[in-house]
Amino acid sequence: MRMASIIGLFAVCISYIVYARPFAATWDEVDFALALDRYDLLAMQPHFPGYPYFIFGGMLVHLFVDNPAKALAIWNGLLMMSATIPMYLLAKTYVEQKYALVVTALVQSLSYVMLIVSQPMSEGSALAILWWYVWSLERALHSDRLYVQLLPLWLFSVMLGIRLSYIPFGIGILYVWWKRTYRLKQLFLYSLAALAFQFIWIFAVAATEGDGFWQLAFSFTTGHFTQWGGTVSTDEAPFRQRVIVLIFYNIIWTGMAKQSIWLLSCFVVLLLITWKRILIPPLYRFLLVVYFFWALFAQNIEKPRHILPLVVIVSFFLFVGALQSSSRLHLTVMLVLLFSQTVIGMQAVKHQATQLPATYQLAYDFEQKEEPFVLFTWEETRVLEYLRVSFPHERVFSFDAFQREKAAFPHVKVYVTDHVIKGFQAQGIDVRPYIHFVRTYESSLLSDPVYGRITVYEWREEEKRE
Repeated sequence: MRMASIIGLFAVCISYIVYARPFAATWDEVDFALALDRYDLLAMQPHFPGYPYFIFGGMLVHLFVDNPAKALAIWNGLLMMSATIPMYLLAKTYVEQKYALVVTALVQSLSYVMLIVSQPMSEGSALAILWWYVWSLERALHSDRLYVQLLPLWLFSVMLGIRLSYIPFGIGILYVWWKRTYRLKQLFLYSLAALAFQFIWIFAVAATEGDGFWQLAFSFTTGHFTQWGGTVSTDEAPFRQRVIVLIFYNIIWTGMAKQSIWLLSCFVVLLLITWKRILIPPLYRFLLVVYFFWALFAQNIEKPRHILPLVVIVSFFLFVGALQSSSRLHLTVMLVLLFSQTVIGMQAVKHQATQLPATYQLAYDFEQKEEPFVLFTWEETRVLEYLRVSFPHERVFSFDAFQREKAAFPHVKVYVTDHVIKGFQAQGIDVRPYIHFVRTYESSLLSDPVYGRITVYEWREEEKRE
């Protein structure tokens, strides 16, 4: 098992470098990629809150890698490789040392995690720092040294400077303070230290943007929770459906099994032979419960990547529970799972790095059209701008705005994407008499569940008049 674990870890690490995704195929990925050349929050390079540590790491890699998207993905991979250390150290406290590397390899080879880490998004880096942060919390629970108590405060700051949505994990610091029964004076001093660490990156970003930073912060936060953030307040689906999607589709089917029947079967078998031995310590139960409700109420469940912290922590203790027994059955299932996850994960990462995303296919195909036309899109426009396409394209949300914009392009063909059509339908517009199917562009819905499939229609109003 030890040799298999070493080979698995090596394969995962190699894939992070060789198959780092070179495409900025979504709005957020374009924001991050553009930030490596010019950091400007007002120009959405990147969007709020700025992700300074993630962008800084990407800039360092960008010195050696020309492609900014690939540079960010490689930075994710490098940080995730470093997370092997805290994973291993944590595993040693829960299983025999000879099995600690097995647990580490199994967590590192989770196929969906590999896929997301290989993207130019901040989740990969944040997930890596989360492992260092959790390890530091464990140390702080059992040590009186000052630097050990300050370490999780600093790592929490770094984590939020990479991905602010991981803020619920601050409950871990409060748990440590509660268990150590600090005096009021100690709590006050540690609180000041925690704030000081946070202000390092907050003030640095604010200084680059000037007075507009705080207005931007308010605008972005309001928009996330009330308009486009996919939170429970903006989701029209029933709450029960939201819970089911989060647990069964996002966490289990996508996060753990990567939508693979084979991987799901392996996890089911592992759970059946292990469930009596699964024990999650109180610290991790607090982290899981708080982040679960955060993901349920305040995150976009259309994007399963938001549940990665839940997936890795639950999987970690599932593997730990399985290795409480050294029976041949347990070790065989673990070996099969390790091999399967690694192979399926590497295939997915390679596919993601080598297949053109749907947004790129759309751009390149429409570049070949000779007749005059205009393309109306939703968020795809951000990618089209990044690729510097030569044809006219406009981003529209409302049907009234579409009518006005369309009038500026007389006597040309009008194309619209399916996301625009869905937006019109949500506004009560009957679009069926106007639209005619042209083509569907597909890549991976796992890599991009929102824009992994784009359908284009031609808009013909003259037929409606007939």
